[in-house]
Amino acid sequence: MKIGILEPADFSSIASHKLSKIGSIENYSGEKLEEFLCNKEIIFVRLNFDINKGFLEAAPNLKYICSPTTGLNHIDVNYCQSKGIEIISLKGETDFLNTIRATPEHTLGLILALKRNYNFAFLKSDNSEWNRNPYRGYEIYGSKIGIVGFGRVGKILSSYLKNMGASVAFYDINKDIQEEGVHKFDSIESLIDACETVVLCSSYTVEYGSIINEKEIDALKNKYFINTARAELTNESYLSQRALEGHFKGIAIDVIQNEQSAQNNLKSWLEAADKYNVIVTPHIGGATYSSMNRTEEFISDKLLMSFE
Repeated sequence: MKIGILEPADFSSIASHKLSKIGSIENYSGEKLEEFLCNKEIIFVRLNFDINKGFLEAAPNLKYICSPTTGLNHIDVNYCQSKGIEIISLKGETDFLNTIRATPEHTLGLILALKRNYNFAFLKSDNSEWNRNPYRGYEIYGSKIGIVGFGRVGKILSSYLKNMGASVAFYDINKDIQEEGVHKFDSIESLIDACETVVLCSSYTVEYGSIINEKEIDALKNKYFINTARAELTNESYLSQRALEGHFKGIAIDVIQNEQSAQNNLKSWLEAADKYNVIVTPHIGGATYSSMNRTEEFISDKLLMSFE
């Protein structure tokens, strides 16, 4: 089998050894992409490529796409199915994913950063005045924090916040979910109304699409909002517009739509971050050495099972 690693930087050596059992491995090093893909039967990809129809047409021999991610909105799943290409991902791997804590840890960090005004409080050469008064913030202890989407990330984040003394609430489309010590709301609107901090942890599906739209964004006035899930869950253009207007007490995003395209809202987000309590991180929620290597090794094992 011809195996292509599209984002080889810091790729797990253990995973590479596992993959070598079923074929020859080639790392993509920036050459013409079509030439790299033309003979590949298996590719490993993270999030830096849009696996669309045009991409896949350049890989006529492709049989497997390995993506150590839970979300698949960077892959044209329907086209893959029509071509008989199997996608191997972390979707549904609950037991394993419960041991991967990078995203809930980053989300907690963003909540702290917003509440303590870290965007401006970290001193550097162009911000060097030793004066704490402009940066006084708020504690997590005793605050009301609402989580939209109470799956793996939401539940782990909830446990962190409860241990820090926050009052935690959640909304989820699955009406059967219950959690001791966490208040459950029947709508996003009622959760926003009751909480001063709202965190978006939902999975994205085409069926439900955007769930934080103009009405919900307007209701977040003078509140904290954090999105480490998917930008497609929001009306991002309106969200960034309101951020530029100073609508939020603080807003942090780790995701934007069309991340690898010049046609995205990054410029607006950066303008807002220069003026207000706005934090933008480049989709680093799951990007730790330990989590990425472990997920690459897990996906390699999952792929090898297809050859047993």
